[in-house]
Amino acid sequence: MIKEGSILMSRFIRDSDLRWIKRNIPVLVSILIFFLSPPLRGNNETSALAPLISRIRITVDGEPGEAEMKKLIPMKEGDAFSLKRVTESIKQIYKSGLFSDIQVEKEGEQQVMLDFLLTKKLYVRKVTLSGSDKIPQKKLKEGLYSLREGSTFSEDNLDRAVKELEDVLKREGFYQIEVEAIPTRDALSARVDVVFFVHSAKNFVVNKIDFTGQILLSQEELKKKMRTEVGKDYIPDLLEDDFRRLRESYQSRDYRRAEVKLKNAEFDRTQGNVSLTIEMVPHERIEIIVRGAKIPLRLLKPIWEERIFEEWGLSEGEAKIINHMRKKEYLFSTVNSFVEREENKIRIVHEVSPGDKYKIQEMTFDGLSYFKPAQIKERLLLGETIPLFSRPNGARLFEIPQEIEYLYMTYGFPSTLVTLNFEKRGNKIRPIFSIEEGKQEIIESLSVEGAQMFSQEELLKQIGSAQGGAFFRPSIQKDIGKLEEFYLNQGIRGTQISAEIRALGDRNYAVDFMIKEGMKVWIENVIIVGNEVTQKKTVLREVQLKSGDAAHLDKIRDTKTRLERLAIFTVVKIEELHVSPEKENLVISVREGDRNYAGLGVGLETLSETRSLGIWNYEMRPRGTAEFIRSNIFGTASQVSLVVQVSSRERRMVFSGEQPYFFGLPVKSYLNAWLEREARKSFTYERRGLSLTGIRSLSQRKDMIFLTTLRMARTTLVELRVSESEVDRRFFPFSTTSISGSYIWENRDDPFNPKNGHFFSSVVEWAYPLFRTESDFLKTYFQFQHFVPLFPDITFSATTRLGLGRGEMPIHERFFAGGSNSFRGVGFDELGPKDPDSLKPTGGKTLLLFNFELTFPLFSSLKNLSGAVFYDFGNVFDQSRQISWDSMRNAVGLGLRYRTPLGPIRLELGWNMDPVEGEKEVLGFITIGHVF
Repeated sequence: MIKEGSILMSRFIRDSDLRWIKRNIPVLVSILIFFLSPPLRGNNETSALAPLISRIRITVDGEPGEAEMKKLIPMKEGDAFSLKRVTESIKQIYKSGLFSDIQVEKEGEQQVMLDFLLTKKLYVRKVTLSGSDKIPQKKLKEGLYSLREGSTFSEDNLDRAVKELEDVLKREGFYQIEVEAIPTRDALSARVDVVFFVHSAKNFVVNKIDFTGQILLSQEELKKKMRTEVGKDYIPDLLEDDFRRLRESYQSRDYRRAEVKLKNAEFDRTQGNVSLTIEMVPHERIEIIVRGAKIPLRLLKPIWEERIFEEWGLSEGEAKIINHMRKKEYLFSTVNSFVEREENKIRIVHEVSPGDKYKIQEMTFDGLSYFKPAQIKERLLLGETIPLFSRPNGARLFEIPQEIEYLYMTYGFPSTLVTLNFEKRGNKIRPIFSIEEGKQEIIESLSVEGAQMFSQEELLKQIGSAQGGAFFRPSIQKDIGKLEEFYLNQGIRGTQISAEIRALGDRNYAVDFMIKEGMKVWIENVIIVGNEVTQKKTVLREVQLKSGDAAHLDKIRDTKTRLERLAIFTVVKIEELHVSPEKENLVISVREGDRNYAGLGVGLETLSETRSLGIWNYEMRPRGTAEFIRSNIFGTASQVSLVVQVSSRERRMVFSGEQPYFFGLPVKSYLNAWLEREARKSFTYERRGLSLTGIRSLSQRKDMIFLTTLRMARTTLVELRVSESEVDRRFFPFSTTSISGSYIWENRDDPFNPKNGHFFSSVVEWAYPLFRTESDFLKTYFQFQHFVPLFPDITFSATTRLGLGRGEMPIHERFFAGGSNSFRGVGFDELGPKDPDSLKPTGGKTLLLFNFELTFPLFSSLKNLSGAVFYDFGNVFDQSRQISWDSMRNAVGLGLRYRTPLGPIRLELGWNMDPVEGEKEVLGFITIGHVF
């Protein structure tokens, strides 16, 4: 196979090529033996010198390849030539994932010249669907799996995509389909735009619908339940949905296993219509009867929708009934179940003896020695969060014994036995968990054998088990994983670890970790491939390893995370390619995403704050947002953006520049310039400004962040609807130069829809009269949120806000509160001091505000809908010395929440508990996002 000018190996991309190789293994083995065998010569003839590589050249898509690609090849010019090393080179290049075809050409015998001919793998940049307005574009894109934006492009994938689109169109009622695919490659990159043209798609109209089989309802009644109608287009997907509705109608009549299927679809292609025959097969009727208690049948009906063993179905139903009764605090319910049969009818009967209902008191624990009651409650999440919600429900009570036994097992008690007893006093009952702990199994001896690179003390620090500690076999397996991870993080590969466990008595064990250490691997080259726009130094800045370093696995993983965080790559892949037992190349393969983003948003807003549920009585005005982002500027991972917002209340234009590094320092920086005009309750202002912000993470988990901002702004009060103060000189530009520091600690489980965790932020801003500016004030602002899950889907949250200011603060720098995101007893900005003449808010230098909220589910079938009750408490003050509990305002309310990916949509009613002149007692709010 290797000869002058011949192709050595090609087409390392498709499964079909791999199958070709498998079919030709005998031929390939013969060729390999032929070239590796020494030539036949006479006895007096000496062996010829091994051929040497005199030149290695790489070509990518017909153009000379970068020098970086040569590092992928484990052989160099001057090395001895061998087919094995060529094969290894092909594999290493293939692992980069960037090339669809790899060919090698060889010239010369003793002085071998190798040409690696590479073809870039193509990726889909954009998919466009074109054709009649009737084609369902959204469903077509959803049904397109083989060729999505960002996926690999190939002719095979293109053919599969065409078939997928044809299948979707048929399901949507389009026949005689012709789909034409036209791919267009971008000459400057390895990206392809694909346009699918849909031609000759024809619809058939439903001419007739007939039903056959056992029809329990009239044909007219059945047709009313269908969306497929005579005279409308025939859509198979819609008909399948109709079958579901028809099955549900039969199931509502206790035909739990009813079948509905299309028996015949007769097409008349000349007339363009179709006649449908639908077969109804109800099977036996299954009636479920529960006597003695009110049990939702929705708990039991799904059990009997499939063909099951009756004994299993009865026991499963009993378990669900008992669990339901225990939740209702009928702790000692019993169920007797049986099956009654009639012709084509099965009756499932559950006879419930509910017993007495008890109010569950605080649980107690007997027999504890190793744990204290508070420790068990804490580990099993039974701790007292709020007094009224500290008791578990009745169903959970019966699960706790098994949970306690497993807890003890993890601490070395394999034979712990927990019994649940009850102490009854009238209608009250106290759960008593009687615990027989048994004997604890102990690790008497703990050692590490075979380690040469690290001391025993250092290795034992990596694991959770300890000499004298509890013995638990699953913990030993976890320790093996921790030791393996430790070796990998030290750059050592191939380490084998096992554990030998020996019993030293009834409850004592010796644990010996047997380690066969691998070899330390060093980085020979860091190779970056796939970056077309991004500069190499931009990628290297995030790489935590360099040539000559040990191959620490944790640093390799951190490198991948840091590159993904740049948000300029759609794919980041890191391969460790060994070039020798002790050396490897680190190949970082990236795929760049789109660099341009544009967006438009349109909404509605009221000209004034809504003060009742009748929001339709308020004049509505449109609100629009336009945004453009250009990312990866000059290949440095920086970006610029322009955002324009226009509404009846505000106009804003913001230009931002973002850099992941600030003059080489690992500090993310933002440069913002803005023009804005906003109408508030008491004033309207125009502002232009410039700010520079640096952001630095303070923890490895990135949940603690520090921000520093330098700001220069010039503000003009174009309208002031309260009495002027010395600072609020009307129409006089007020210039501010300030520096601020912010600290953020984010520990919530979900920033948009949190149920657990906390959030803390603090800001200190000092405005100093610099560069002839009038600013001279100091502001601090603190906020703390805490979310506590009381029960599944029941969450208590508390928010505290404190703002303090001093110095010459104009009205646009003071603190304001009121409205849906702060104090829900008054309108927007209306909390705190007011102008005596206009009764409009003037703001203050001090803010103190508390929000308490309890959210809970309303309907089990609507998981995203929940109810809420809240209490808001606080005020805004002219000076901090005016703070007193008597001057704090109160508001209570209730609301609905609907969960969305951007936060809950909130519909709320707030009651002002102590309204003053000009304030309403009840206000309605509709907004999105949590109170913050």
